[in-house]
Amino acid sequence: ISGALAFGSDLFAESGFQGTKRVIDVSGDGPNNQGAPVDITRDEVVKQGITINGLPLMTRGGFSGAFDVDNLDRYYSDCVIGGPGAFMIPVNDWTQFPEAIRRKLVLELAGPASQQWAAEEAAHPPVVPAGDRPAADCLAGEKMWRNRGWML
Repeated sequence: ISGALAFGSDLFAESGFQGTKRVIDVSGDGPNNQGAPVDITRDEVVKQGITINGLPLMTRGGFSGAFDVDNLDRYYSDCVIGGPGAFMIPVNDWTQFPEAIRRKLVLELAGPASQQWAAEEAAHPPVVPAGDRPAADCLAGEKMWRNRGWML
């Protein structure tokens, strides 16, 4: 994830265009597992005026099943997304994926000051992590990758 964020921010810098919005979307089924710490990279990208939105895919199973983390949405909220108007939309089942993509696009294109944003939020309230829980470990994926010997 951190490598993708750094690469994406470099593309903005090299594009030669100055858009009105600069957004990187991160969709994934697990945490950052290699490269720079994701929260540090996120903070550097946000300082450049780039917003990072997330689509954590909490569908479980598949090739990455050994690297699943509990509460991937919390990880994305605490460690991945950032910047003005940043949001994430968790996907718990593949049947939710088309609606999550549609909602993400509407929210990104409309912006937080629009009537469309307010309508989407009223229809689908945002996920708000409980305040009494500890913050997610932003190095969880790196630790799992480092300790993967148990799988061999």
